[in-house]
Amino acid sequence: MKNYIYIAIPVFISIFLGTIFMDVSKDGETIPVMSDSSSIKLFQTGSYADLEEAEKEASLKKGITLKAENNYHVYIGILKNPINIERMISYLDEKNIYYYIKDINLDPVFLEVLNKYEDLMLSSNSSVAFFQLNKKILERYKILYES
Repeated sequence: MKNYIYIAIPVFISIFLGTIFMDVSKDGETIPVMSDSSSIKLFQTGSYADLEEAEKEASLKKGITLKAENNYHVYIGILKNPINIERMISYLDEKNIYYYIKDINLDPVFLEVLNKYEDLMLSSNSSVAFFQLNKKILERYKILYES
């Protein structure tokens, strides 16, 4: 009987202390978070049936044009790092540029290239350098996509 008391008292004390310090709030606070950092975001600004229109849009937005099925899509960014993604979103919102973000998967070889360019983006405070590196990523992606 003594053994049961030695076991029961700490259990009851633990339950009592747990209920005192437990957060009993029923309000579920939703915190917006960027999805997994390994997810790659593709920024698309349009889809066109006509190649000339798509290339015109791509040159205005400093992007690339890729054919997908019967349409030409204009892409202006491929990023993985959450800080770079936020930087791109801020820029596009500031310029009132309509965009659509797609999640994509890339092969490991291109992923290494993307990581190197994004590390350079993170180390630069210059917007010009950021967008030049973004253009290099897009050019590399276009070469990979077309081959």
